[in-house]
Amino acid sequence: MKIFIVRHASAVERFSWDGDDTDRPLDEEGSNQSLMIAKYFSDTEISSIFCSAAVRCQQTIWPTAHQFGIQIELSNSLSEGSTSQTSDLVEKLAQGEISDASPILCSHGDVISELIRSLTLKGMSTPKRKGFAKASVWELSFSNGTIESGLYHDSHLR
Repeated sequence: MKIFIVRHASAVERFSWDGDDTDRPLDEEGSNQSLMIAKYFSDTEISSIFCSAAVRCQQTIWPTAHQFGIQIELSNSLSEGSTSQTSDLVEKLAQGEISDASPILCSHGDVISELIRSLTLKGMSTPKRKGFAKASVWELSFSNGTIESGLYHDSHLR
């Protein structure tokens, strides 16, 4: 089984946004990236989608959720600054039912980089390069509840 971790797509610049940061939306590039993410997952069996409450995260994963007819589940465990809660959520999903369908989690750069660091320290191999670019995807593979490897994907968005 796999768990996919998606970083939100390109958003309106934080310092030019006048409202609450949680409400900051995707920019035009991010809207295009969200469609590419949906295309990336088009041949993948998806079981569920968990997402930060931030509008930019919801907008990033909406085309994928719509494509599969899956309702997005908002999770505080994926909000900015909630790195330990994110690890707990991933561990819980890894311990869940073995299935061909995979969950997707959509979050923020700080959360994802800390999650990958934590999993690497626990023994997860990352055979290829690492990164945390906007609209990138981490593919975590696990067996018997233990995450064994993580692959970073961003070339599908270029």
